[in-house]
Amino acid sequence: MISAYPTPGAVISLRSATWKVLSTSILKRGFREIHCRGLSGLVRDKESRFVWDLEKGARVLDPGAVQLLPDESPGLIDTKLHLEASFRNTPTTTRRPLTLGRAAIDDLSFQHLPVERALAQDRVRLLIADDVGLGKTLEAGLITSELALRGRADRILVVTTRAMLTQFQKEFWTRFSIPLSRLDSAAIRRMRNRIPAHYNVFDQFDRSIVSIDTLKRDAQIRDAIKHSYWDLIIIDEAHNAAARKAAAGSNSQRAELAQLLSRRTDSLLLLTATPHDGSQESFASLIEMLDPTRVPDPTRLHRTDIEDLVVRRFRSDRKVAADIGQQVPERKLIRRNFPLSPEEEVAYQSIADLHLDLDEQSTRGRAIDLFRTTLAKAIFSSPAACFETLERRIRGIENGAARGTEEDRVRLRELADQVAAIETDAFSKYQDLLRMLREIRWTGKAARDRIVIFTERIATVSWLAERLREDMGLSEEQVARVDGGSVEADVRTQEVIEAFGQEKSPIRILIASDMASEGLNLHFQCHRLIHFDLPWSLLRFQQRNGRIDRYGQDRAPLITYFVGESSHPKVRQMWVLEKLVEKDEAAQSGVGDPAVFLGKGDAEEEEAVVAEAIASGIGADAFDAEMNVRAAEAEDHMSLDDEFAALFGDYATPAVPEPDAETTAKQAPPRLFPDTFTYASKMVERLSRPEERVFASLPAISREDRTIRMVIPDDMRARDGFGYASEGAVDGRYMPEEAVGSGDRIELTDQAQVINQAIDQAKMQERSWPTVQYLWDVHPILEWFADRASTFFPEHSAPVAPLSRLAGGEVAVVMHGAIPNANGAPVVDRWAVVIRGSDGTVRIEEVPDFITRMRLAEDTPGRAVEDLGLAQSAISVAVDRFQTHLVELRREQGARIQQDLNEVLDRLAKLEGRFRTQLVLDLGDVADSNTDLTPAEKRRLTIRRSREQRIERMFQDWTEWFERTRHMVDDPNPYVDVKAVFVG
Repeated sequence: MISAYPTPGAVISLRSATWKVLSTSILKRGFREIHCRGLSGLVRDKESRFVWDLEKGARVLDPGAVQLLPDESPGLIDTKLHLEASFRNTPTTTRRPLTLGRAAIDDLSFQHLPVERALAQDRVRLLIADDVGLGKTLEAGLITSELALRGRADRILVVTTRAMLTQFQKEFWTRFSIPLSRLDSAAIRRMRNRIPAHYNVFDQFDRSIVSIDTLKRDAQIRDAIKHSYWDLIIIDEAHNAAARKAAAGSNSQRAELAQLLSRRTDSLLLLTATPHDGSQESFASLIEMLDPTRVPDPTRLHRTDIEDLVVRRFRSDRKVAADIGQQVPERKLIRRNFPLSPEEEVAYQSIADLHLDLDEQSTRGRAIDLFRTTLAKAIFSSPAACFETLERRIRGIENGAARGTEEDRVRLRELADQVAAIETDAFSKYQDLLRMLREIRWTGKAARDRIVIFTERIATVSWLAERLREDMGLSEEQVARVDGGSVEADVRTQEVIEAFGQEKSPIRILIASDMASEGLNLHFQCHRLIHFDLPWSLLRFQQRNGRIDRYGQDRAPLITYFVGESSHPKVRQMWVLEKLVEKDEAAQSGVGDPAVFLGKGDAEEEEAVVAEAIASGIGADAFDAEMNVRAAEAEDHMSLDDEFAALFGDYATPAVPEPDAETTAKQAPPRLFPDTFTYASKMVERLSRPEERVFASLPAISREDRTIRMVIPDDMRARDGFGYASEGAVDGRYMPEEAVGSGDRIELTDQAQVINQAIDQAKMQERSWPTVQYLWDVHPILEWFADRASTFFPEHSAPVAPLSRLAGGEVAVVMHGAIPNANGAPVVDRWAVVIRGSDGTVRIEEVPDFITRMRLAEDTPGRAVEDLGLAQSAISVAVDRFQTHLVELRREQGARIQQDLNEVLDRLAKLEGRFRTQLVLDLGDVADSNTDLTPAEKRRLTIRRSREQRIERMFQDWTEWFERTRHMVDDPNPYVDVKAVFVG
């Protein structure tokens, strides 16, 4: 029986492999279970659990017994590459941002705040609610990169809309070198054909992206979520998953799914430009996903409770405007007035005068729910949409599937005949669209003069696609559509949107429903947007405009909308939507949050307000006055109620004070090579030696252009039959298949401007993914380099080499040590050089200082080690000294960490007290007994007990999380790694 039990952080030998212990626990029979991560060979990065007492031959490796291997490589290149790989592959614990100004994006200072805010948190939980088009995806990419460098983003799940899958995946790869496996319907189908039915889908993909609708409708995948856990989950367009006052059906399912996801991850990012629907409850539902302990009462949020969880800036904010003002051309709104044709006047008048029994019998009482309102929305879109709506209702009445009397059926049939009489020539809005295209001399020949047309109705999408092809002489492939109407909509949508952004694509007009109004980049080859019908929501109008009016647009966005003119008073009173456009202009000019005009922050709720205005016939001017009153009341409310103003205003408070220079220097991870490209080029050169047998053909390295061109080696290809990758394709852990060029060639560069040019060039070619990849600290090829570097010196060995600048008899031992928490993650992380002098004295030197003093980054002449025994004898001394140093660090840090933990636990205790106070306010102080209670009191008691259990469980979970992540393992001999030994 083995008596020496391993502690978290220790490295062990077990079953002929080397493992790092992450955590330990005592089983019922007294045996000790260890949770490990593999460090070598086939088990590398694989996590497993073992019963230590039952493992024969298992042992804790003694860091002092490391085998020394003389480095005979030219210029000690093997030692240098081995050290650099270790520096880069070891997670850092610094809270200083490491990626700002270094990713392949424009460095905008306002985008630093979310990164700083996230790194200031113990558990990264952040709502990024910046305005449309300000780069929330890029901010999420920066945060993800920071977490990856800290070993806190090994498993990532991104949840977004179907239309955004490819765009989000491509942004993360091209800008940040973060590969995500895209789980669209086709990929899931292929995967299910390859893995056993009982396998968890998400076990096959460490980093994946999936649409929220796929998760929502697939019961097997939903069940897999319950048995999976991620380091980081990002929910894009998170407002779709927020609890809304009118939420039902699909929206309610999304909210439940998002709540489940929030409990299955360590870190969570929520991205949305519309974080609330005007109510505190909707805002609170997002905060609850981030940290449920902050919301004792969803109807009474306090900014001081949640400020560290939210970042929100508007375009009108001073800092934002200063960063992007010169780089986003000012948009131009174009209003097109057109007179209704006689045929249209008849149909519009009939709808304005329409009275239906089914509307009179409606119990919901809202104008938006009336069928007459549905018809008004449809006719505002197109006669085709209105006729389709009428025919469907008439058929429903006739076969008993829909409400409506015989009198209703007759009236609707008469109206359908009137709508059918509106031929193409009489469809005045469409004729004005054709007239506009002729006026601007648009022919569809110019590759970068494309048009996106938005309409609410799929029937209108179909009708426009057919008519524009015929009337404008356009081919089938020149007019594309995105409406989500097909079974394979997610795949087809991604293909169309990809093509629309490609200069060589034949697409000239994209006709889209509002499924394409959120998040998508449609501005690469397009600066013209047409609202064929205006949405009944100001938020939706802004979202549509944001597809081309966004950061990165290089031409002034031209946004066109249509307003009909009628001779009939009732019909004129129906046209109120143009007033929404005026309010959008006001919001752009400085109001900030457009929700003030309609008093809502949700598109569906805004539609209900507009429907009331149209149904009541108050007219455009009266509707405009109503919106002005709401905005004024909101302003008065904010001036009188500071809490309201604070809650729904911006969130742009700086995160934490800048660390002092000395602290920053100590926290910066050491580097031997000046930059990532130099390290990568040296590593590729080393692996290109014939004896390595890594590359089938020699890579090409250009230090002048700072590029590395190579064919993907077999080591980076997928080997297993699971997952959705084809056999022998590039391993998705290293890069998406789309990023690999013909002949399996890739190109790496550390020049951000080259990446930006490659992205732009890809838009002009048939393939939209550039084959040039951004080589920086986050690129997964560095993990492959680390794997290869580990073969230079076998397990539990270290290089030993002479250095002429060390004094005779001196031995310098480069070491790394960490004090882990109960989860095995480092709390204290330390690199150092322990130097034993010829007189036996021992001192510790910082690694960067040692590298500089020894000129180790320069050419280093190699020679044989004369006295290996001298080096070997110094190791145990160095290990003892460094372990003592780590224990001292633990003692120093422990007091501060315990003080921070006490503050956190005090805060949680106060919040729990507020929850229990709220419980009494909501349900009263019911006696905790069923004796002599009325039925109503018994029900209240049952509800109270349920809520008490939920409160207790919630605070216990969060308390345990903080205790496990803050508590440092109390090992008197913490495990340390000897990385290299130098002798004088």
